[in-house]
Amino acid sequence: MKRAVGRSKLDRTTNMELVETMWEQFHDLGTYEPNVIDTTDCQVKDTVFSIKERIKNKINLLVGE
Repeated sequence: MKRAVGRSKLDRTTNMELVETMWEQFHDLGTYEPNVIDTTDCQVKDTVFSIKERIKNKINLLVGE
């Protein structure tokens, strides 16, 4: 929420509403939870590296039934 209210593209109220909506959609991913990458304290380059490594090593693939 801290990050959202500091964004300047939209007003504070809109930013908070968007975050609350996203929270409801993503706070419990059930069986997909192990696929989550916590980027809270990561720089963009570190996040990109982590994603590329998971793709390269075929980790966290979502396989259809």
